[in-house]
Amino acid sequence: MVMDHVCYLFMPDFLILHFIGRLSFPLFAWLLAKGEKHTQNVYRYGSRLLITAIISQPIYSFVFQRLSFNILFTLFLGLVMLRLVKRYPQLWQQLIITGLCAVVSESLGFEYGGYGIGVILLMSLTDKLKPRIWLLCWCIFHLIFLIIPTHSIFQNWAIFAGLIVFQFNGKQGSRARWFYVFYPAHLIILGIINYLIQSR
Repeated sequence: MVMDHVCYLFMPDFLILHFIGRLSFPLFAWLLAKGEKHTQNVYRYGSRLLITAIISQPIYSFVFQRLSFNILFTLFLGLVMLRLVKRYPQLWQQLIITGLCAVVSESLGFEYGGYGIGVILLMSLTDKLKPRIWLLCWCIFHLIFLIIPTHSIFQNWAIFAGLIVFQFNGKQGSRARWFYVFYPAHLIILGIINYLIQSR
């Protein structure tokens, strides 16, 4: 993620950073799915995401000069979707929930839009589908977005993140609550550096 932001702000022609950065969102989505599954208090989990998203938004908008909403809003909406999908087990209900969340994400300008919601849903299925079946769905999903004109072709490098998640050994790591400070903090640092460079 940091590599992607550094590439966007300071080295737009150094595309290798952009390619590597494309792996970050699917991994965040996978962590979100794991977090939703194991959290003892989903409301507290969601509150942390939403509060950090709101705090980070003005910084995000200033640094990147974008009208879109930052990635934490996408993750929050994805968390809501996963909880609703769990509550309503019928396939038709789940398709409607996922579709509505994708429309909301796309229409409100959440970062990664409908693609992001699809990634979150797929990452929640890594332990429910056989690896080969899941990887097939993952590849088909990215092939579909490859032919969508408005979709960034760079994002299809995220397909390789599908191989990374299966390296998980099943053991719970340390909690990464530091991320809630790191996300807005790294935006502030990048914003200051960019301001200093632009003001020369």
